[in-house]
Amino acid sequence: MLTYREGPGSDPFFRIYGSDGWLRSYDPPRPFPFFVNLEPTNACQLDCLFCSRQLSKRPIGYLDLGLARELFDECARHEGAAVRFTGWGEPLMHPRILGLAGLAKERSIGLKLYTNGLLLTEAMMGAFVEMGLDDLQFSLQGLNEPQYLFNRRKGDYALLSRNIRMASIVRGSAKRPFLSLLTSVLENELAEGDPKAFTESWLPYVDKVAIDLTNLNFVSGSPRVAPYLANQSKGLSRGKCVDVFLALEVKYDGRIQFCGQDADGRECHTIGVFGETGLQEAWLSDRMGAQRDLVGRNLGHSASEVCRNCYHNTSKYELFKRKEAGLGPAGGA
Repeated sequence: MLTYREGPGSDPFFRIYGSDGWLRSYDPPRPFPFFVNLEPTNACQLDCLFCSRQLSKRPIGYLDLGLARELFDECARHEGAAVRFTGWGEPLMHPRILGLAGLAKERSIGLKLYTNGLLLTEAMMGAFVEMGLDDLQFSLQGLNEPQYLFNRRKGDYALLSRNIRMASIVRGSAKRPFLSLLTSVLENELAEGDPKAFTESWLPYVDKVAIDLTNLNFVSGSPRVAPYLANQSKGLSRGKCVDVFLALEVKYDGRIQFCGQDADGRECHTIGVFGETGLQEAWLSDRMGAQRDLVGRNLGHSASEVCRNCYHNTSKYELFKRKEAGLGPAGGA
């Protein structure tokens, strides 16, 4: 469920999302990924119910500015390439996050930053406006404060709400950064909440609101998740992976991976190490090609440690449509 305040053309990455190569005609892969998903850090102040960090044994670390500079230099050589600051931590916990973002924007690279929003300050937001950060996306959970607090352990809904409103005020009449808001819900949260009211409450402050369903499969081994596994989207079915044709993942230590779902950055998902292997080299490598064959052209998900827990839920959009129409989940009114 996706709603724009001023239409999809207002999105700074509409040039990507609206292109034939994004979700259509993506095979064979382009010479360089649309997005490089770069992890500034895997440190986070939250302990979210759905997050694979709770099972991760990877040491906490931070992206080196020198490594980032070299990575951005390669991206800048490929017209239209963009970077997303994401990964298994809160990007704003990187002590040099403004410097990292500045390095990308100095090279005119499209940059999107994902954040839980709790560490955003007026000074930081002002710097993002000045440097021309393209997209600042706030990550929530649920459709109201109780649902948010249930899923985002150690979260602060009131602070997040203030910071989103502050970001809108500091940006003022500027067009950038584009302000996005993404939340996801369990099925009972969708049934108990009001997605339309949620969207309407936030559109005065952000440019885009997206609502998705929460996937607990990646943390199904966590005892605290067990009571809620049945309370998520039904009708799960595997589909051919599109992501392996669209984006490349780089961990804070330079490990290049074909997928961002591995919180531990395991060797079996690693294509190379940046500095020893270039981004384009990894993107066009035999290893990446084999993964595209496995899950992008076939349904060999069970052969991959991460992919076996990944599903394309073919029923979830029908659930949202039924909610909007005032119908029950099983076909009754």
